[in-house]
Amino acid sequence: MYYIKDATFRRITEYDGTACAEIQVRPGAVGDPDLLLYIARSPGDGGDGYEIIRMIRSDADLETDWFDNSMHQATAVVAEEDFCDSGWPAPEKQREQFKQHLLAREDIVSRLKKELPR
Repeated sequence: MYYIKDATFRRITEYDGTACAEIQVRPGAVGDPDLLLYIARSPGDGGDGYEIIRMIRSDADLETDWFDNSMHQATAVVAEEDFCDSGWPAPEKQREQFKQHLLAREDIVSRLKKELPR
């Protein structure tokens, strides 16, 4: 399970024609990468729910990534099945729990309600 240490609402942007919020998440466990999440309103919940539409892992390191570094890929899109540890619970369940923990943060939810268009 990916534990959230800190989450910061960065901006409103658009992904594949959908308005979404970009949220930076810092991990609570050593060795876990930072994540950039793109969250949109969920159409199935009458516009009151949210869904993660894109997740990007960031392994950027200031020592090696301050220039155009081809030694490794600093960012990568995270597929749902690759989100967390294999085993129990299933990755889609872990991703849903992660989303619930993120949306339990008042500062994030208030910005989503205020800034994401319906």
